[in-house]
Amino acid sequence: MSEKSTDKRKHIIRTAMELFSAKGPSATSMQEIAEHCGMSKGSLYLHFKSKVELETSIYNHCYQMLQEHLIEADQLPGLSPKEILQKQIEVLLSLVLELREFLLMQLRDWVTNGKKSMEPQCVKDNNLMLLSWAQTRLVRAYGPEIAPYAADLTLFLHGSFGSYIRLLFDSRINISIQMMSEHLMFALDQLSDGFLHKRPLPLFSAEILEQWANEGLEGLAPNRHPLQVIKSMKIRARDLSLPADRKEEVMDSLQILEQEIVELQPRRVILQGMLRNLENIPELDEEFKELEAAMLHTNSRPNPVTQG
Repeated sequence: MSEKSTDKRKHIIRTAMELFSAKGPSATSMQEIAEHCGMSKGSLYLHFKSKVELETSIYNHCYQMLQEHLIEADQLPGLSPKEILQKQIEVLLSLVLELREFLLMQLRDWVTNGKKSMEPQCVKDNNLMLLSWAQTRLVRAYGPEIAPYAADLTLFLHGSFGSYIRLLFDSRINISIQMMSEHLMFALDQLSDGFLHKRPLPLFSAEILEQWANEGLEGLAPNRHPLQVIKSMKIRARDLSLPADRKEEVMDSLQILEQEIVELQPRRVILQGMLRNLENIPELDEEFKELEAAMLHTNSRPNPVTQG
């Protein structure tokens, strides 16, 4: 790829991130991105074949920035491995703060559109890389004796980061990143000392941690409610290449399903009839299966929409 093309891709990524930070990904069209980049929509598609590809490139861009900052901190002269780890914790939290608006809108979009359990594969891959990096740095900071507990410490670090990131997302809370990193290092010191002094059996192994990071905790991933799936299907259905009468039947069926599901006692015959109208549409097949499974799960318990 030429340097000019690379620069253009970076410009598109930065522009898309600004728009996503302001409106959210779902509310931002490729046409808008192209206009803000000063190019035609066709030219934009020469660089990114789809919006999904663009979003994936944005995620990878963020992780690349993080990796570059971590490497820079790793090469700071005159610091002990433990001091370098603290600097790298500060780097990670600082980048989260820098990207706060983008990340917040991304999370809101995932929740609003029911995508929270559909984490992109590139995010999983990069998170797996970060977990592997954390284990290596913890052993470097606390010595080879801590290796049997590296996965346990990584799990603690992972959970702490999640809590600290939530604090950074709340503009009402004003805690310095340096204070966060100092407190986290203090907790890691105490936990490491405790492991080495008491020598309990490790809770996690590196292999189990990798499997957990790659696959998630089976059975705990939140499923989308049927209404969320229907909303997603209605958006996709607008762009279907179907005869007008067939497209109208699809949209009407989704509308009726939406209305029926919120009733105190949804009529099974109506639900089944409308589902049959949505079968055998390749573009909707994946979401149709998800909707079918979600409705079966929802109908087996009290209606969550109508419960107080």
